[in-house]
Parts: sequence; C-alpha cells; structure tokens
Amino acid sequence: MTDTTNDPVDGGALPAVPQTNDPGLEAIYRLWIDIIREARMLGGRDAARRLWRSSPLPPLDATKSKKKGDEPPDWVDSFLADCTEPAPGARLKVSAMWETYVAWCKPRGLEPMSQNGLMRQMTARGLRRQKTSCMYLVNLRLRVQ
Repeated sequence: MTDTTNDPVDGGALPAVPQTNDPGLEAIYRLWIDIIREARMLGGRDAARRLWRSSPLPPLDATKSKKKGDEPPDWVDSFLADCTEPAPGARLKVSAMWETYVAWCKPRGLEPMSQNGLMRQMTARGLRRQKTSCMYLVNLRLRVQ
C-alpha cells in the first residue's frame, strides 16, 4: 500500500513524493513531481497546484483556511513586469488594463481573476486610481509589444 509523507520538499509548499514498495509507481510519482515542478517554474504556484490536483499524487494539505483573495496569485507581478511600465503623468484605462491582462493569461493557461480582484491587487501594489468619465490607473502605461 502507499505510505504518504506530508513533509515539505526543499522548503517548498508541495509535500514529498509518497514512498511505496513498487519501483514503477515511485517512478510515475517522480515523473509527476518533475512535471509539476516545471509547471511551477513556468506558470507559478497556482499552475503547479492545478496540475497537482489532476495528478495521482495525494491531495495537498488543505488545512490552511485563508480567505479567497487574501494572497495574490503569484503571476500578478509577472503580468505587471511583462505588460506595463511606469510613466509619470500617464493614465491607463482600467478596461484596457483588464483586456491586456486576460490576453496575457490565456496563452499561459492561467485563469484570470475578476476585474475587481485585479484592481484590488493594483491598489495593494501602490498604484493609484483616478475616476473621471471612466476609471484610470495613473502614472502607468502599457508596454509596447
């Protein structure tokens, strides 16, 4: 039978590989762990967790009781670095930021948060909003791609 351990691997959030007496099963687990580690490097912790849930590995520890939205997905900073740049005096329409964010998430296989959630993340990062005829983020612009 499978004996699982819940000790973290290398200080990470994912538990260690379950130990079995079957070398073939351990090889399959090791392959899944390697794939999940690669997904984390490419798509962040949330991508790794989604992949873990679809794997034959034991479920992750679900005892953490954080409210949804307390901790931002770890790709928000990547989105800002990839698609925006500071621009003193500039104004960026929130709707344009949202469309860019959704387009940025799609090819990466990330599920975008709601527009309100994204704006809360922008405010948490110190970006100011301004409302005139529509909502803007100030001192920010989209990076020319």
